[in-house]
Amino acid sequence: MSVFSLLKDVLRFRGLIYAITLREIKSRYVGSTFGPLWLIVPPVFMVFIYTVIFARLMQARMPGIEHQYAYSIYLCAGLITWNLLLELVQRGKGVFLEHANLIKKSNFPKFILFIPVVAVALLNSMMLLCLVLIFMLVSGYPLSLATLMIFPLLGITVVLGLAVGALLATLNVFFRDIGQISDVVFQALFWATPIVYPLSILSEPVQRILSWNPVFPLVLNAQKAMLGEPLSLSQLVYPLVFGLVVLLLAVLLYKRSYNDLLDQI
Repeated sequence: MSVFSLLKDVLRFRGLIYAITLREIKSRYVGSTFGPLWLIVPPVFMVFIYTVIFARLMQARMPGIEHQYAYSIYLCAGLITWNLLLELVQRGKGVFLEHANLIKKSNFPKFILFIPVVAVALLNSMMLLCLVLIFMLVSGYPLSLATLMIFPLLGITVVLGLAVGALLATLNVFFRDIGQISDVVFQALFWATPIVYPLSILSEPVQRILSWNPVFPLVLNAQKAMLGEPLSLSQLVYPLVFGLVVLLLAVLLYKRSYNDLLDQI
């Protein structure tokens, strides 16, 4: 299937994509008193907690950076990247089961079910990123051109998260324990990624071991971008290639098991 045919399918079923995306967003605050306000409150609260608790109360500091909010920015940059990846995987792995009735009753390319997942995850990440950038401006932390590199970094994160989510989506249909197993794996992966702790506290042998974690260079360079430090662009080849390979495996597995998948859901 060519890129042209994929784009053609997206345009043809844009109404379905829009409806699913809108439902995804509305389902997060349906029946609540404050409605869409809940899309903004959690990221605002998270930024507030990390800046007040870590910067003010715990007096956490980044090695080599004097600014009092540097650690808070470091932490938020890591969490923006991690939360985007995690949401793509968590929502992606249940796509086929969640939309089982729609899949059985309608004939459409199933890959479009992942587009709303990506759209909602990016919406949440962009809202958090905007809040962090506003906080940086208010707190007087210097912004630089390196900060713009956060966007291609998040693009690679989307590729990786989508690939893993798509692979787990097919496996989850046949092995329902996949959801629980992936939750445990990602809990371990979180602590194997320098999000809440500076990389400098780790020994070089440990750093080399953790560098096999494909999320490691994404988070590390996202933090460098937000802090205005030089990026290690060569490190980004690994997570990008890893994501593309996993995506290829996900497509092959889906095609080989398509008929059985329809029976299982």
